[in-house]
Amino acid sequence: MKKLIVGLYLIISIFSFGEEGGRTISKLLGTSKGKLINVVDGDKVYPLASVTKMMTILLTYEAIENGKISMDDMVDIPTEISKIGGSRIWMAKNDRLSVRDLIKATAIYSANNAAYSLAYYVGDGSVDKFVRMMNEKAKSLGMTNTVYYTPAGLPPHMTGTEMDVSTANDIYKLSMVVLKNSDYMEIASKKEDTIRNGQQNFKNRNKLLGKDGIYGIKTGHHDIAGYNISIVSKKNGLTMIEIVLGAPDEAKRDKVVLEDLNNFYSNYSNKTLLAKGKKIATIEIKGGEKQSVSFYSPKNFSKMLDNNVEIKNEVILEKNLVAPIKAGTVVGEYKILLDGEVYLKMNLIMKDPIEKVGLF
Repeated sequence: MKKLIVGLYLIISIFSFGEEGGRTISKLLGTSKGKLINVVDGDKVYPLASVTKMMTILLTYEAIENGKISMDDMVDIPTEISKIGGSRIWMAKNDRLSVRDLIKATAIYSANNAAYSLAYYVGDGSVDKFVRMMNEKAKSLGMTNTVYYTPAGLPPHMTGTEMDVSTANDIYKLSMVVLKNSDYMEIASKKEDTIRNGQQNFKNRNKLLGKDGIYGIKTGHHDIAGYNISIVSKKNGLTMIEIVLGAPDEAKRDKVVLEDLNNFYSNYSNKTLLAKGKKIATIEIKGGEKQSVSFYSPKNFSKMLDNNVEIKNEVILEKNLVAPIKAGTVVGEYKILLDGEVYLKMNLIMKDPIEKVGLF
């Protein structure tokens, strides 16, 4: 009875309902580098549903990178795991599937039995051990409001345990890590794929793929959680992450994502302020073996900016410069100003000495 009361309290405390009777939505939009653009209830705790599987796949890739397992390993799947319900792929009794096929089924089709199979294999035959690994990893990533109880995100009535929960802020931290794994992102970006050497086909549950530069990562849904998603979008030279938790339906969730991205991309872009190798200035020298010296940008300078920001360049050079001039001498200054504020200031320094010649 105590466990039931605790679980009921958790469900009630997670949700509040708006005037229309729908769940309140938590959302977060940020760059792939950690700059937050817009956050609504970023620390509010929600059930994750299948967004849970992001951590399952991340730990599977870590096991591969550490040499514990390989993509080509064949996993002997216990009958009780093969029968796990909800979203699932067909599995026969005493089935065997490769790690890569199980990752595909988990990332693309959100198959619960595939996610449990990965947890069973990476956890050395113990799903409970794997779940402990999930929580340890979450803690190491600073996901302070996240608790995992399963590798798939199924609701308590299907698992006999508690709800996998997290926040938009925590899933943002996880998404930034996942984004660095190119193989994972390539799989998550596929609109459909096959396993078992092409014998079994399935489509991606993320219907936003290809819209506004979206190419991943994970959807999630069950009746208690509502509709969740973590997406990555690349457009206008920017890579953005958006998290939506607790949407009342798929259409509302996807509308929030697309409206936020469209509004952002309409107002912001990644602007190159100074390209590597671009000539900054040329300074005249009297009485030297060289009559002038040019200065070039040592690297690329770019920044995400509001499209209405005014960008100005300023160059200040020493006047009447006369040889000899020692190497390392500062002979000028270069500035980039954004809306009148100095964003970048660079001294122009003589790289080589200039010797005196003639009568000067």
